[in-house]
Amino acid sequence: MKKTIKVVILGCGRVGSTLALMLIQEGHRVTVIDKDPDAFRRLGEDFQGRTYVGQGIDVDVLREAGLEEADAFLAVTNGDNTNVMASQIAKVRFHVPKVLARIYDPLRAAVYKELGIETVSVTTLGAGMLFDRLFDRPYRPVADYLTITREVHRLYAPDMPTADQAAVRKAAGKPEYIIVAGGGKVGSQLAIALLKEGYDVLLVEKRRPRYELLREQLGDNVFFGDACEIRTMIRLGMERADVVVAVTGDDEDNLVICQVAKKWFKVPRVIARVNDPRNEENFRLLGIDQTVSATGLLMSFIEQEVPMPVVPLAALGRGGLEVVEVFLQSDSPAVGQTVRDLQLPPGSLLVAVLRNESAQAVSGDTVLLDGDQILAIAPKGSVDDLTKALTG
Repeated sequence: MKKTIKVVILGCGRVGSTLALMLIQEGHRVTVIDKDPDAFRRLGEDFQGRTYVGQGIDVDVLREAGLEEADAFLAVTNGDNTNVMASQIAKVRFHVPKVLARIYDPLRAAVYKELGIETVSVTTLGAGMLFDRLFDRPYRPVADYLTITREVHRLYAPDMPTADQAAVRKAAGKPEYIIVAGGGKVGSQLAIALLKEGYDVLLVEKRRPRYELLREQLGDNVFFGDACEIRTMIRLGMERADVVVAVTGDDEDNLVICQVAKKWFKVPRVIARVNDPRNEENFRLLGIDQTVSATGLLMSFIEQEVPMPVVPLAALGRGGLEVVEVFLQSDSPAVGQTVRDLQLPPGSLLVAVLRNESAQAVSGDTVLLDGDQILAIAPKGSVDDLTKALTG
């Protein structure tokens, strides 16, 4: 008698929905997760499995979808980094026996296969089959197509530093070359501050309009490209970097950048921004010890001022409040003013200011300066007004 297994599938696109229907037809128990409820229409009205709406890197979502009891987890969303992060959570945190990740980028798939995640790159398979049919050659065994990735590796991959070379860099003290991934407000202000201190800094930004704007300000210290791509990392000379800081707005991107930098390029020190504080534990479990969470920092200031028991972060959302992170530049109207002189929206509160790698609680006498990072809380309907009052 064939064994029935429980499978959780992340992503209800064409591949995910087809897999789910194939498994159901064979009598297996299936749960499909997707952030878009309309995606489940691909399963049809008579689908006998379960569906769950949510983000695939959210531990609570994965737990409620039954991942703790699953025999297998398949990550097949359209995002390589989401699949990578979700697969690692399934393997390391939930100890799922069989974990598979569909990765489009064959280089990234090969890297994570070396790091212990079973990946499948349909790009490699499809390209190889099309190449053979172009010349009317018979199809090769699947294993032969997968060797194409190794050939691509040899083409793109530079000589990686040895363990001894990496140890020398780590013991060298002050870093010489720093890569900052993500040219938003956090990344750009960090790059500016580091350049003022005399560091050799390269800021990486993948959005063309934002890159052009930063290029006018920082010149050759800005690079246009996706820092998650292995090809981009090679062009950046990541194997020479002393520090890599990933501060994009997506946790899964920051995780992938830091993991590949640390484990494949042997970068001595990596630092990741964590946008969702619930992911801090995941980052630590997956080998990224140095993380920065503005939300967590704000909560630490709140805990210092609010008598116990402290209001949980989730309660801020239920109360209609949002955590706000604002960066001041030289032309911001708040620069040079004391906090008590600002005209802030009702219900808004400036809690902390991060300045010169240190943080301090905000009082009415605090004078705001160019380059300050302001942490605040505000009613959901007043976030834009607060930002405008501070930055113009």
